Amino acid sequence: MKAHDRLSSERQLAEEFQVSRMTLRRALEVLQVKGLIYTKPSSGMYVAEAKLVRTSDVTSLSEVMRHRGAHPRSTIHLADKVKASVDVAQALEVEVDHPVYRIEQTFYDNETPLATETSYVNAELARGLLDLDLTQSLSLILKESFENPIVRVRYRVRAVIPPERFLNRLNVSAHSPVLEFCARGETKRDRIIFYVVSFKRGDKYDLSYEIEVEEP
Repeated sequence: MKAHDRLSSERQLAEEFQVSRMTLRRALEVLQVKGLIYTKPSSGMYVAEAKLVRTSDVTSLSEVMRHRGAHPRSTIHLADKVKASVDVAQALEVEVDHPVYRIEQTFYDNETPLATETSYVNAELARGLLDLDLTQSLSLILKESFENPIVRVRYRVRAVIPPERFLNRLNVSAHSPVLEFCARGETKRDRIIFYVVSFKRGDKYDLSYEIEVEEP
């Protein structure tokens, strides 16, 4: 079935799969929790759009999209060298006014904008970054061109209403769900090399976490 197709009634589905209504309802609950279907009050259940799943072991959006078989593309809005603001300096653990590269770009899956982000890279650790193809994965560039592989990325995620220019890039209204990802990438030398602020369409993302509890 395609996204937004309406499912048959519970009675029809139970008959088709030869299961009880209770078993069917439990199955539908599982599908809804996984984000595969959704409900419209007084209308029924429908097939949900595919979501982009981001896992904690992937360090860039383009890597996530390739992992799920998509063909990502991006638009670079600006790429320059600026002085670190107070917030950026704190995130990168450098002095205020320290030189950093700033890159703004929007990522697409086919023609659908999924995320728009601003990356700040410590210019001292990646000299000449702006001369490279910035549509590639930033983590891959830092590893292959500057021998600074990323060994750890720390994320903070929250729901926000971003500035209007980012809403326009995502082609969503101010009332649409938007997730802000703030990520800091660390190298083997325990240095923060990049700080990225991403605004991602909440209707295209499903966040999954796994917690392993050690027994005492």
